[in-house]
Amino acid sequence: MIRVSAARKLLEDGAPSIEQVALSVGYEDVAFFRRVFKRHSGVTPSAYRDRFRLRGN
Repeated sequence: MIRVSAARKLLEDGAPSIEQVALSVGYEDVAFFRRVFKRHSGVTPSAYRDRFRLRGN
């Protein structure tokens, strides 16, 4: 859960890629990261990041 929280922060700050976020928080398997993130957040990492991109425009 701590890694998911760190990933959320990176996504909120506009991280350029989901792959980079996954690696930054310690996941080598990006598909697994996406599943874990969605399980804990209710949305995919891309959808989560898009929420903040839309707010910034």
